[in-house]
Amino acid sequence: MSDRLWQRLGAASGIVYVVLLMGGGSFDDHTVGIAFLVVMLAFLLFLFFLGNLWSALRRAEGGSGWLSATAFGGGLMSVTIKVASTAPLLAARYRAGDGLDPQLARTLQDINDASFALSFFPLAVLLAAFAIVAIRSGAFPKWLGWIAAALSLAFMVGGMSRSADLQGEWGGLPMILFMFWVIAASVVLIQRAGAVHPAGRSAPVAPASTPS
Repeated sequence: MSDRLWQRLGAASGIVYVVLLMGGGSFDDHTVGIAFLVVMLAFLLFLFFLGNLWSALRRAEGGSGWLSATAFGGGLMSVTIKVASTAPLLAARYRAGDGLDPQLARTLQDINDASFALSFFPLAVLLAAFAIVAIRSGAFPKWLGWIAAALSLAFMVGGMSRSADLQGEWGGLPMILFMFWVIAASVVLIQRAGAVHPAGRSAPVAPASTPS
């Protein structure tokens, strides 16, 4: 396979991530094992999308590339939080038929809810770093950068809201919007796969040699 095709597959992983994540929530309690596998597969595919996004940001940013590394770290941290939070919830559902103490079951559910809120903050970092690189470099559509900036702020507000009150429902809205942003970013990355130089930048010109 060509490098361009691999880049497109990595970018397309973001779209599949969204589809699987939404599909994983449609299973009932009798198929919790299948739902868990679907969600885990979604998070694994998100890592491929994240790596592809980091690569594109790194090429666009140039220099030390610390913003692209920050974006990658934020995305990786959010996945780590979510994967770790599913273990107690999965255990509670598996033990539900064995007379699990309701208070313990509620505590495990609260742990999952709290982790969901905490994952908002690293996602805010991911989106903020992307927005800065996208808007400054011109390697990505400006609208995608500005939407990322707005979503970053929404995640910060939503994370603080859910952290203060885990029963708050509106705090989940940024995550829904994030799904659409991932799809849009995936489409852009697919279209620009294989680009040697980021949009809005010219290739570096080697200095002319001095005649001897």
